[in-house]
Amino acid sequence: MKPQFPLLLLCCVLTGGCQREPSVLPELPAKRTAGPGNQTVQLSLEAISSFEIAEGTVVERPDTSVVKTTGEIKADDNRVFHINALSGGRVVSDKVRLGDVIHVGQTLAVLQNQEVVRIYGDFRHQFHQNEIDLALSQTRARLATKNYERISSLYREKIASEREFIKAQADKELEEETLRGLQKHSRHIVEEARALLAAYGVNIKDTSAERIESVCPVTAPAGGVIIEKNVTVGDVVSSAQPLYVVGDLSQVWLDVNVYDKQLQGMKLGSPIQFTTDSLPGRVIHGSITFIKPFTESSATFTARANIVNPDLALKPGMRGQVEIIESNGGARPFVPDAALQKHQNECFVFVVESPGCYRKQPVQTEREVPGGYLVRGVLPGQKIVTGGSFTLKAELLKQLSGGGQ
Repeated sequence: MKPQFPLLLLCCVLTGGCQREPSVLPELPAKRTAGPGNQTVQLSLEAISSFEIAEGTVVERPDTSVVKTTGEIKADDNRVFHINALSGGRVVSDKVRLGDVIHVGQTLAVLQNQEVVRIYGDFRHQFHQNEIDLALSQTRARLATKNYERISSLYREKIASEREFIKAQADKELEEETLRGLQKHSRHIVEEARALLAAYGVNIKDTSAERIESVCPVTAPAGGVIIEKNVTVGDVVSSAQPLYVVGDLSQVWLDVNVYDKQLQGMKLGSPIQFTTDSLPGRVIHGSITFIKPFTESSATFTARANIVNPDLALKPGMRGQVEIIESNGGARPFVPDAALQKHQNECFVFVVESPGCYRKQPVQTEREVPGGYLVRGVLPGQKIVTGGSFTLKAELLKQLSGGGQ
C-alpha cells in the first residue's frame, strides 16, 4: 500500500482545479487547461511574468457620459474695456503694438492737445499775477508792521494820539490778512490747475517753470492685452473714438457649440475638457457656467465655460475639441480598456480567483468613459486582470477549442 500513496498524490496535483496555496505555483506548468467548458486559466509564476500579467481592483466611478463637440476661445466681455482720449488732439507718439501686454498706469500714446495748452497757459497767467500781488502785499505788510511799531512807541510816550495808534494797528492787521489771502489763493490756483490737468494725464511738477505743456499722455486704467488698436502717429482723434481695446485675458470664455439633442443631460457646472492644436499635449479644464437660452440658427446652441488663463497661453480665436462630462446619477463599477475583452457577442474580464488562477467573468458594458467602461457583472473591490488579459483570452479560447495541453 505504501508505493501507491505517492502516485495518488501526484494524480491529485495534476488533475486539480485552481489552487489557492501559492507554494504549489512554481511546480505548475506554464499554462494548464482542464478541457472544454472550463472557464478558468491557471498559470505558473514563470508564465505570469512571461505574459506580463497585471492585476487591479474594480473601483466605482460616477455614471457619466461624454459629449464631444467643438469650441472657440473668446475674450471675457466683462474683462474687456476701451481706452479713449479725454479730449481731442493729434497723436504725436504711439508706444504699444497689437497683442502687447500692458500694465495699469502705462503710457500708451501721447497727444498734442489744445485744451491742455489753454489750461496750462491760464494757470501760468493766474499764478504769475498772484505772485506779483503776493510780493506787493508782503512789502505793504512789512511797512505797516514798522509803522505800527513806531506809532505804538510814540503812543506809549504820549506823543501820538490814540486815533493814530488805532489806525496804525488796523492798517497792519489789514495788510497781514491780505497777505494770508494771497498765499491761500496761490495754493488754490495750483490745486485747481493740477486737478484740471490730471484729467488729461498731465502733472504739474514745478510751479516755477515757465514752459507751457502742450501734450498729454493716454494711459491704461487697468492691465491686460491689447486686442484692438485704432490709432497711428499723425491721426487726429476725438474723445468719442476708442483708441485701444484691452482685454484682461487672465480669464477667458470658451464658447461651445451644442446641438439641441445634446442639451438634455447638460447643466450648469458640468465639467469640460478643451484641447487645441495650438497647444499640443495640453488639456484645459473648466465647467459650464452659462447655457444660452436661445439660438440664432436651428442647428446649434451655445454653452460657455470660464477658463482660468494665468500664463495667457489661450488666445481669443483659438479653436479646438471639447468634451463635456454629463452626470447620469449614481456610480457604477469601472474596468479599464485593457481589462475588457470581447469574443463574438460577449464581453468579459478575468477575475483573480487565487494567485495564478483567473476566471472568465461576463460583463455588460453600460457606458464608455475616459480610460475604460462602466459595467455590470463585477463588484467594487474584486481583483481583475488589467494587463495581459488578451493573452489569457487566447489561452482560454485554445482551451475551449480543445487545443490545450
